[in-house]
Amino acid sequence: MQEYENFEPLKVFLEICAIPHPSFKTQVLKEWIINEATKTGAKVQCDTIGNVLCAKGIPKLCLQGHYDMVYVGESAKFQVKPKFTRRGNKAFLCAENSSLGADNGAALACMLLALRDFANIECLFSIDEEVGMLGARDIALPLHSSYMLNCDSEEIDEVVCSCAGGYDLECKVSIESFAIPQDCELVEIRTQGFVGGHSGIEIHKNIPNAILELAKIAKPLVDYGALIVEFSGGEKRNSIPVNAMLQIAIPQAKHTQCKRILEEISQKPLKDSAHFVLSTFDAKDKRCFNASKVIEAILNLQNGVMATSDNEPILSSNLGILRQTMGDKEVQIHFIAMGRGNQESLMQENITQEKDRLEALGFAVELSDYYAPWEKEESELLNIVWEVMQVKNPKVKLKSIHAGLECGILKQKYPKVCFVSIGPSISHPHSIYEELDLESFVQFNGILREVLKRFQAI
Repeated sequence: MQEYENFEPLKVFLEICAIPHPSFKTQVLKEWIINEATKTGAKVQCDTIGNVLCAKGIPKLCLQGHYDMVYVGESAKFQVKPKFTRRGNKAFLCAENSSLGADNGAALACMLLALRDFANIECLFSIDEEVGMLGARDIALPLHSSYMLNCDSEEIDEVVCSCAGGYDLECKVSIESFAIPQDCELVEIRTQGFVGGHSGIEIHKNIPNAILELAKIAKPLVDYGALIVEFSGGEKRNSIPVNAMLQIAIPQAKHTQCKRILEEISQKPLKDSAHFVLSTFDAKDKRCFNASKVIEAILNLQNGVMATSDNEPILSSNLGILRQTMGDKEVQIHFIAMGRGNQESLMQENITQEKDRLEALGFAVELSDYYAPWEKEESELLNIVWEVMQVKNPKVKLKSIHAGLECGILKQKYPKVCFVSIGPSISHPHSIYEELDLESFVQFNGILREVLKRFQAI
C-alpha cells in the first residue's frame, strides 16, 4: 500500500498493534503512551484506575479515546499481526486471525500526534472501555477543557451527537446434576464460521448469535430426552457470540429421534458460512443435568432489535456470555445479556420485564454496569465539527448511534463539558473480520487537525 507508507498516524498505529493490550492487560501500552506523551512536552497525570490525562498550555479542547481493545483470536499472547488488503480501489487494514484493535487504536495514534503538534490541548486516554467503560466510571482527573471530542465512533460519514445507554443482566441458577447413564452416546456440537460483530452498531444486521443458534438445536434434543453435559459460549459481553459448544448424552432409548435431528443440522448450514461441527467427547469426571429451564430462559430472551425510530434501533439486547461451573452435585449456569437503549424509559421497562420473567424461572438476576444514554446538546464544538466535516466530507450526517460511548458516563462526571464524537470507518469491530478503511483514516486525521486549528484561533 505505497500510497499510505508515509502516513504518520498509520506508522504509530502499527506500533500500537505490536503491543498486546486487551482489556485488563493494558499496562505495557499505558507505559508506552505515557512515554510518548512525555516526549511532546505534555504534563501527564494518571488516576488509580489507569486513566491517563495529558495536557499542554491552557487546554481548550480535550481529545478522548480508550486504550484497551476487544481481542478475539487464538493467540495466548494476544498478538495482532496487521495485514493490508484491497477490494476494488479501496485499501483496508485488518489482522491475521484476530481482531485488529483499530477500535480505538487508530484514533489513539492521531491523538498522540496532535498532542505533539498543537498547544493548548488535552488528551484523555481512558482504560477498560470495552468491559463496561470502567475507566470513565471511576475517573478521578481534573479536566480543564470545556469541550471534549470523543474519537471512538466508527463511521467517517457521521458526526455523532448522542448514543445509547447500556446495562448487563447477569443471570445465575443452580441445577441438580447426576451421573451420565452408562448406555448414552456422547455427542459434542460446536459452532463454526460464525462472524460475530459489535452488539450495538451491528445488532440490526441479524448476525447469527452462536449461543442462541445452538440453544435452538438443544431444545428438540432435550425434548426428546437428551441430557446436557455442558453448554457454554461467547467471547465478550458486548459482542455477538462467535463460539458456542454443546455436549449431550443421548440415552439408547432416545437414539433414533435425536440422531435424526443431528443429521439435519450437520447437512444444513445457516446464514453465510455459519454451521455446526459434530464429534464425540470424553465423559470422564463429567456429569449431566436437565437443561429445560436454561434453554427456556435463553430462547425467550429478548434478543436483537426490540424497538426502532426512523428505521434505527433504539432498544436492543444481546446474549453475549454463557458459562457453567460443575460442582459435586449441582451445576451453576451463568449468562449475561447486554441491553442498549437510546431512551432511558425503554431501557427501564425492558429491565423490569426481563428480570421478572427470569426470576419466575428461578434465576437470580443482577443488574450491573448501568449507564444512561447521552442525549444531543447544542454547542460551539458541534458547530465547528459539523462545519469542518461538511467541507471535508459532503456525505456527512448527524447521527445518534445505538452503541455505548464514554460520552454518556463522562457527561455525568463533567456536566459542564460539551461532547461530540467522530472516528474513521471500522467494519466488524470486536471480530476477526475487523477492517480499518485506510482512506477514512486519512480523512479522520485531517478533520481532527482542522478542528484543533479552529479551536486554537478561539
